[in-house]
Formats: sequence, C-alpha cells, structure tokens
Amino acid sequence: MYNYLLFIHILSAVTAIAAVICYPIIMSSARTVGQTKFALSLLEKTAILPKLGGTLLLLTGLAIGFQETYLFREQWYVASIVVFFIILVIFARLLPVGNKQQLKLLQQTQGDDLPEAYRLSRRRSALLEAVAILAVFVSILLMVFKP
Repeated sequence: MYNYLLFIHILSAVTAIAAVICYPIIMSSARTVGQTKFALSLLEKTAILPKLGGTLLLLTGLAIGFQETYLFREQWYVASIVVFFIILVIFARLLPVGNKQQLKLLQQTQGDDLPEAYRLSRRRSALLEAVAILAVFVSILLMVFKP
C-alpha cells in the first residue's frame, strides 16, 4: 500500500508544482488587455490543477504519515505540511481573489493598454506567486533531503 500512496503522492506533487510554476510564466507573457484577459481566463480554467494535485498531495502525505507514525515526530515532515498550507492559502484563496480583481479592472478598460491599477494588482500577485514558488522549492528540499 505504501508504494501506491507514494506513487500518487509524487504524481500529485508534479501536477500541483507544474501549475504553480506555470502561473507566472503565463501572466508574464500577456502584454495587452486582450492577452491579459485570455491569460486570466486560462488560469481560471487551470486552477483545478493545484487544487486537485494539492488535495491529493495532502491526503496521500497524511496517509503515509498514518502508516509510518514516526513521521509525525520528524521536523521535516511537519515543516512540509506547514509549507504546504502556505502554498494552499496562496493558490486557493489569495491568487483567485487577485485574479478576479484584475479581470474586473480590465473589463472597465477602454483600449488595449494595461491600466496602472492592473499593473499594481499584478505586482502583488507576482509577489505571491514568487513566495509560492519559493515554498514549493523548500517543500521539495524537505521531502528529498529530509534534514
């Protein structure tokens, strides 16, 4: 059973991490109002990936922990769960709110130039994305090296 859980855990991590890394890549390529609206709608459609991958990641990680109960006494394991929740808050709550706000700003825009209010909101989202990517990196380090 452990190997099956580990396989699903790793597959879930790949799914969630790929989505996390793609967010800033997709958004940095948008240069006009039309492109940005498309990028935001694309992110809205792909938002299921970090949610699904993250949920499976948490469930399989905890299931592995319940099979190997000593893990709950390991600092790297507990730290991985804490880091996971940081990523979860960013991608399940903070970024979707920011994306909706940005889309609302773009709906009110005439022309194809991105308004300054959008750029400011986007900078906040980019900072959150950077924090999430750093958290993913720390999470991977914790799981691979188990310090």
